[in-house]
Amino acid sequence: MKKASKITIGIVGGRGILGQIFRKNFEAAGFEVIVSGRKPDGKKVLSTSSLVKKSDIVLVSVFLKSTEKILREIVPKMRKNQLLADFTSVKEMPLEIMQKAKSEVIGLHPMFGEVESLGGKNIFAVVARGGKLWKILRKSLDDFGLRVHEISASQHDELAAVHQSATHLLSLAFAQLLRQSKIHPRHIFEIASPSAQLFLLTTGRILAQDLEMYADISLKNKFSAEKIQMLAEILDEIAWTIKTQDRKKLLTEFEGAARSFGKWSAFANSESSRVFENLTAETSIEKIQPKIFQRGSVATLGEQSQTALAAREFLQKRKIKKNLASLATNSEIFEAVTRKKAIFGIVPIENSTVGLVRETLLNLFEAQGKIQIFAEFERKIEHALISQETKLGAIEKVFAHPQAAAQSAKFLARKLPHAEIATVENASRALELTRESRKVAAITSAEFAGGKLKVLARNIEDSKDNVTRFVAIGRNFPLSKKTTKAAIAFFFRENKAGQLAAALNVFSEHNINLARLESIPTTKKHGEFFFFVEAERTKKLAVALTNLRKIANVVELGNY
Repeated sequence: MKKASKITIGIVGGRGILGQIFRKNFEAAGFEVIVSGRKPDGKKVLSTSSLVKKSDIVLVSVFLKSTEKILREIVPKMRKNQLLADFTSVKEMPLEIMQKAKSEVIGLHPMFGEVESLGGKNIFAVVARGGKLWKILRKSLDDFGLRVHEISASQHDELAAVHQSATHLLSLAFAQLLRQSKIHPRHIFEIASPSAQLFLLTTGRILAQDLEMYADISLKNKFSAEKIQMLAEILDEIAWTIKTQDRKKLLTEFEGAARSFGKWSAFANSESSRVFENLTAETSIEKIQPKIFQRGSVATLGEQSQTALAAREFLQKRKIKKNLASLATNSEIFEAVTRKKAIFGIVPIENSTVGLVRETLLNLFEAQGKIQIFAEFERKIEHALISQETKLGAIEKVFAHPQAAAQSAKFLARKLPHAEIATVENASRALELTRESRKVAAITSAEFAGGKLKVLARNIEDSKDNVTRFVAIGRNFPLSKKTTKAAIAFFFRENKAGQLAAALNVFSEHNINLARLESIPTTKKHGEFFFFVEAERTKKLAVALTNLRKIANVVELGNY
């Protein structure tokens, strides 16, 4: 069996959302990945014919409306020692064309769009003609953490007609009902129960995405008309039951539906309660209403986290009266600021114990100057272990943000050597998981204890002088009169000896003191990195940066 490093995967439409996600994961797994598609300026990256010729595995990731045309172009060019797969939302139509190829043929349907991680996500696989390459591809999908469901094309399309077409069109009907009733969804959301709020969010999510895709999913699936007709007849019968005030019949229908769901209803009730708790959180409205963000919300990391505490102090000290919008990850904060859904954000950039927060630096670098630092401040960090348990020996797992776990590493090794350390996206999530079961604990601030969660240990941080430096990030913020530092990233176009020395010499020639210089690996390609610099902000800095640009690419990350 070939090694990943010897296999080339070609993704037709590799610049789309799914194409980019899979490209990133395949490259991380050691595959060579090439893509075809178009750049933003409309120019082709690579012709489809060239891609097929150079690839061992060909993945077609294009719009459903273009799938048939692309497949008919590709199929005659496929060889026996290749694999052809597609990401289409229906399976019978594309597989009928694909099976004419000489290669292995697999139909794939990822059940997700733009996501941070593939772990736990579902993907359907229709194995029309498998072989050695399919075994390699299947293992990679498993390694990504995907839940692969092998099924026939007909079974897939019949299920998709229910879980996609029927649900999408039910949302469409609901949206039409609101429109015809002249009711704005925002007004319903503000007064509705959590169940109705969740349905509104689902409907809004569909209407905010690719409407052509949703239309084609229903039109191209031969089972859709049948399932939608069934749904229409069911609704028609229920409407008649309501009109005739037949309470007994309506109750019988509810009871029959409950029996069909069986014990699974208990699971649904538990899971929805967890979702509803997030929906009814103080800042949930800001998350789905961009206008409220634009009025002045500040994005921060988690509602019950050290970053959230720091953000509140930042606003209070500066007498800024803004709401906090609690987001799950550092990247989401940057996205909210980039899309003007938040007026600015608060993120950690450095801890006295574990050093720079590389996720923040990477996000700043990848923003390419569109998002910049405009203020910094420090906060002493005191961690506590919070749990339903009362004895340390009972703890089997500890949930913590990676920074919190690193800052408490000595305590964990000394007091909980037997416990599994599970990192999560933020402290709020750690507390949420700790509320759900016993024998687990969360690392966060002691002030977030309450209810069934008690403080099991205080001041567990390795250093009693544990301080985190936070920065405020935004778009086009005016400079403060007290600005003394500038953050800069630079990288070289070619890897040559003496380049770093030349760059440092630029700062030296202009008598600019550097408070920090560190190399940061990028996430794009192994071996690539940029230099992060915090420099003294003087009148000569602009000239120095002009000279630095002659030998390197420079990204200005902010002044504070």
